Amino acid sequence: MDPVADRLLATLRRLAPTKVRVYDSADDHRDIAVPSQRKRWGHVVTTIEARPWVRCELLDKAGAVLGYVENDGAAGEVEELSAPGGGAGTAQSRWFLEMMIKAQTVALSYRDKEHSVLMAGMRELMDAQTSAMRELTNLYRVQVGVASDVAAMKAAAENGGDIDQIVKLIEASPQLLQLVGPLIGMLKGPKRIEARSVAKPAPAPSGAAK
Repeated sequence: MDPVADRLLATLRRLAPTKVRVYDSADDHRDIAVPSQRKRWGHVVTTIEARPWVRCELLDKAGAVLGYVENDGAAGEVEELSAPGGGAGTAQSRWFLEMMIKAQTVALSYRDKEHSVLMAGMRELMDAQTSAMRELTNLYRVQVGVASDVAAMKAAAENGGDIDQIVKLIEASPQLLQLVGPLIGMLKGPKRIEARSVAKPAPAPSGAAK
């Protein structure tokens, strides 16, 4: 019997529990009943050692814990740790513990990859939002400029400005020129020139004295 089993047997005899609860490396537990036969503690130890375990709780009738025994024995041969079968209970439990650690490592690596993909998606979303805000800002500036140019053109028209002055205001504004460009040609077309009536002297009556 190994040192852990010796310590377990001594603790069982000293505390005399009603029930024993054994935990494995995955923190799953199984309850071991205490028989009333002779050499019952040796039977309990044999039952516990039949499967890998890492911690043993000794319970009284009410289920309260009387004491603990940890399976912290020294590791066995390397061959015993390489595979579960045929070795001592301690070696088997160490092997299962190593497998559990490897599984957790793989799970954490997958989680890190998922987080990386999620962060990349969030960065792309933030870039798209920043670009959209930039476009909205530029559009707002254009609208403000157009409103200012339209106000200036309206003021010129209200103050009696002619077509040439309004055309110059439109040509000076790239925004207005882009919006009403087709109208510029119409405004620049042949102008109707009002004929001024020129006062001519009335012809002198015939036979009038000079």
